[in-house]
Amino acid sequence: MSKRKAFLIHLAASLFVFSILLMLIIYIWYPAPYFDTDYRMKWIVMIAFVDVVIGPGLTLLVYKADKPSVRFDMSIIVLLQLTALSWGVWNAWDAHPKLNVFFDGQVYCMDRKEIKAAGVNTDFVHESMSNKIMLVLPYPDTQEKRKEYMASYDKKVPLVFTLGHLFEVASQDSIAVLSENQDNIMPVLEANTEYMEQWKKFMAGYEVVNADWRYYKFNCYEDNKVIVLDRKNNKVEAVLEMTLPNFWN
Repeated sequence: MSKRKAFLIHLAASLFVFSILLMLIIYIWYPAPYFDTDYRMKWIVMIAFVDVVIGPGLTLLVYKADKPSVRFDMSIIVLLQLTALSWGVWNAWDAHPKLNVFFDGQVYCMDRKEIKAAGVNTDFVHESMSNKIMLVLPYPDTQEKRKEYMASYDKKVPLVFTLGHLFEVASQDSIAVLSENQDNIMPVLEANTEYMEQWKKFMAGYEVVNADWRYYKFNCYEDNKVIVLDRKNNKVEAVLEMTLPNFWN
């Protein structure tokens, strides 16, 4: 077998594996709106580099048909490729968002490690992501809870990452109560041409603005995101790349 043929066979096999992993990332682990965040590209680029570039590249570099150790060399290359690929796939899976949490006018996504660290009830954790706001962290309604909330503020992280044991299943009533202080997003859009263009693309799929839509800061790996939520059914309609003013909510 020629070096070129060995390289092409390895490349074809790697592309096949990568296409399967890409489908998992896009449709299972990071479905919309999570695939719309830049964070997922870290895993796609890393897996593509290991699977499509390094593996076949090493074959092209090392393979010689008449080399006595060719089988051993190729076995080592495949083993290294699979080891690195397994590490990348594990981390991509481990970091994918499993829960959405609503608190104080903002939506947070949480991965496995964050869920465990926050002490979230495991009954709330689902492998397949939903496009709905699944849980809420309610405002404290007792003196004991107020003290717990105040103590968590000292940890300098969002409360959702420390008070997971207080999460409740989202309902229309809970979302409605927590979102009464929402403002009109139009002034923000009108003040920024780029934001308005995003809005127009989003609205291209709708005839009119839904009166049940609400707009929240979306904390999912990075800032400068806004989630559009249909408050009537808790469904996420879109994620827009924009920065809301600090006084929002």
